[in-house]
Amino acid sequence: MATRNVVRCTLGKGSETSQDFSSSPFGKESKKSRKRSWSREFSCRDHSHGFPADPKAMSEAGITGSLLQEEENFSSCLARIDALILKPLLQAEPKDPKEKENFQLLALLNERFQALWNFTEENSRILRGKCGSSESGCIQDFYIIWKGDLFLSLCIQYFVTFANFVVVQGFEQATKSKSEAWKLHKPVLKQFLRDFTSESSLALALHSVLHKPLRSHIQSYLRLLSQLQEQLQEECEKDVVGTVLREFGKLESFISQVLDEAWLTKELWKSLGYKFTDMLCVPERRLLEDSRNLPIAAGAARSERILLFDDVLVLIQGNSFQSFDLKLVWVDEKCGEESAPGSYGLRITTPEETFVLSAKEPQIKAAWRWKLEQAVRQALHGKRDFPLWGRAGQGAAAPSRRFFSYAFGAAGRLRGATYEGEWRWGKPHGKGTLRWRDGRNHVGDFQEGLEHGFGICLVPRRSEDRYDCYKCHWYQGKMRGYGICEYGNDTVYKGYFKDNVRQGFGILENFSAQHPFKYTGQWENDKKNGYGIWEDKERGERYIGMWLDDHRHGAGIVVTQSGICFQRTFHADKMVGSGILLLEDDSVYEGNFTEDLTFVGKGKLSFANGFVLEGTFSAKKGRGLQTHGTLNTSMEKPEEPRSRTQLGLKEFPVEKRWEGIFEQFLEFIRCGCKEEMEESFMGFHIQSSKELRKSQEYLFCQRGTEEISWKTEDILEELVRHQELESLQRYLEQALKSSLHPLGKLLRALTVVFQATYSGIGATRHLLSMAQEEVKFYAKKIWEFYQDLLRLALARKGRGPSGDADPRIGKGSGVILPLILPRFYPELSMLYMLGHERQDELYGQGIAELSRFPDIRLLEFLDVHRHLWPLQDLPLTSDQRRSLIKDQCFLSATECLQKLMEIPGFFRELP
Repeated sequence: MATRNVVRCTLGKGSETSQDFSSSPFGKESKKSRKRSWSREFSCRDHSHGFPADPKAMSEAGITGSLLQEEENFSSCLARIDALILKPLLQAEPKDPKEKENFQLLALLNERFQALWNFTEENSRILRGKCGSSESGCIQDFYIIWKGDLFLSLCIQYFVTFANFVVVQGFEQATKSKSEAWKLHKPVLKQFLRDFTSESSLALALHSVLHKPLRSHIQSYLRLLSQLQEQLQEECEKDVVGTVLREFGKLESFISQVLDEAWLTKELWKSLGYKFTDMLCVPERRLLEDSRNLPIAAGAARSERILLFDDVLVLIQGNSFQSFDLKLVWVDEKCGEESAPGSYGLRITTPEETFVLSAKEPQIKAAWRWKLEQAVRQALHGKRDFPLWGRAGQGAAAPSRRFFSYAFGAAGRLRGATYEGEWRWGKPHGKGTLRWRDGRNHVGDFQEGLEHGFGICLVPRRSEDRYDCYKCHWYQGKMRGYGICEYGNDTVYKGYFKDNVRQGFGILENFSAQHPFKYTGQWENDKKNGYGIWEDKERGERYIGMWLDDHRHGAGIVVTQSGICFQRTFHADKMVGSGILLLEDDSVYEGNFTEDLTFVGKGKLSFANGFVLEGTFSAKKGRGLQTHGTLNTSMEKPEEPRSRTQLGLKEFPVEKRWEGIFEQFLEFIRCGCKEEMEESFMGFHIQSSKELRKSQEYLFCQRGTEEISWKTEDILEELVRHQELESLQRYLEQALKSSLHPLGKLLRALTVVFQATYSGIGATRHLLSMAQEEVKFYAKKIWEFYQDLLRLALARKGRGPSGDADPRIGKGSGVILPLILPRFYPELSMLYMLGHERQDELYGQGIAELSRFPDIRLLEFLDVHRHLWPLQDLPLTSDQRRSLIKDQCFLSATECLQKLMEIPGFFRELP
């Protein structure tokens, strides 16, 4: 026998299988055996054919010698197979493309063969070295014991590759080779094969000679290892050998199952037509069950034959077929009324359709169900079991939740889309990504096949190479709840959606340089409807009032950057009827006027000095403003200063202004304050896309100790503990400052709309009362929502509202108002100063006039008592001045004596 260099055996990238031995007992037990010094040792000195003289030792050494003899014989057999079969076959490389695929499989089979041969040579070398040495040994010297996992891996790879070659009828094609070298070698090969098998067919003979010697060799291993286990006396040694025996027994079962599956699969491909084999035949694919062997049907109109492979389920009807990837097949034995009377059904669920497999006997249904479940589970794991099948009825069920990528083809909402992510019972469920061919892209949460939860959706714009990006919450496939949409035209919407349209409260802002604007208010059916604020940054105007279908409609207030403010009724963006126009000099016009603020028609103009002009106004080009009426110059004192004229109080009831914000909070309480829905209802405090993404990550991440206290469950638990005034004030102060507490989120949303109304252009003294009224209403609503939260918290504890509340709390809004006022100080302070600007100006003028007075005149004007005047300023006689000086000296002496008396021990030290 030729001596061969031992090469290291590794798993190649082209292997069809990669058996995982991480859980195999081989590695664990062999490591233990290396650490432990075994008591039972054997020596191979004084041997004849490897057998020592000691009878007891002969039994152990005899096993070693037998094992060496077995390895040498097996290596010799492999050498003959290599020389007479594999090398000649590999020399006859075909030119046909299909035959080349089989030839590549043969080359891979040869690699696996060489790896097994190398292992055998290494084992033989080690055994010869031990038998020829005088050193004592132990069971870990058996290469097949401490390297059993490697042998198993090599055998599995070899027989899987061998089975692949059988499936594609590789031996039949190889024997038909037209190569001259092969024709010359045939007589020698036939003579060699007669010694191995009685098969008359050359293909069957090749099939037999390339697997039977290996199976016989494994059986010899099992026999010798069983003998070795009987000779050992230490339990730990027996356990090690017993573990190896069990794994080798599994290997023998695995080989039988692999060869049986390969043979059945090959026979199937031979029986089917070329149309099916060309599309379905894959070397790695195995037939697991056939409805002709185990009768089951999917309906006469649907299929004539059902084939279960290890990766797909195939339904054949006539000359066509349907295949379903097992990774996306769910099996449910509960199909209810869907199964036919008198039959036993299995519901098969796939991403695009559901059907029922019906059997006439429960045993057949159980067999198909078990095989389907095991096939699906193994397909999901990406590898077959070892051995392939356990006992019937055993094995874990396939998981209902999976991760996979699938392209939808059938007609429907998802036609042409590709989904990659989590699945459950045939539908996208969990985290995933949905992509359409037209460029649409949705990343987020799914439930029962629909977008549900937070998600980000990109929608391409047809007219330009830009996208609309929706980052919002979804409910059963439609946008619902708070979200941020960044449109491709530089416009951003931050607000609430319902059924894929803007609905409720929201802010639309355009950042483009051509026409920047900002709308803050109510939406209905994707249009501006209800109370809202429009700021035209280009014109320097702000509209505060009512909207209908994207048009100003109803009562409205317009504030200009120049200081002019007017209140008017609008109809489809046009002013109708009379209105009130407040000029910068505190003049007030009541009547009709045009969009460029020109007086027309009947009206009354009240000047700041009290004059009143009432009549008919007109303006003609080149002539200026003309009027026909009366001018009242009685200079009567107005009932109230013109600067204090307030707008919007009657036209915009405070409880109707921001209903969209309060409705969302109320809906959040109605749904039971579910934490996963909090951002959907109350996300408006988030004003950027980055913050929105972070808020979603926050909901599903591990939180710090400070943040945990603001979880919804903890909030409700904490509310019950703070019922007394001082404790409640401290709690509410923290809650309103927090961006995680619902009350804090509500306050931030109210702060946004307050600033949108009263800051910047809207800072006019004529809106002071409107702003004050609004802040008071905020306090009232926040207190109401606090009470709603408290009632919910008490209800969860099975308690009703407490009747012994702290009487000092009163209405409650008085507790909230001081806590929220600091948020609105900048706007309120500006409005107050503008409202009192005239009074402050007059006061300053008065102070300037008084500063010109002499000191005595100023003291007299301020009505200061004379005894408080400085002496040098008093017009007194000499006696009066002397009396005052004495009084002052007496007061000074009294004060000095009082200070001396305060010194400890002062009087005791006096002489």
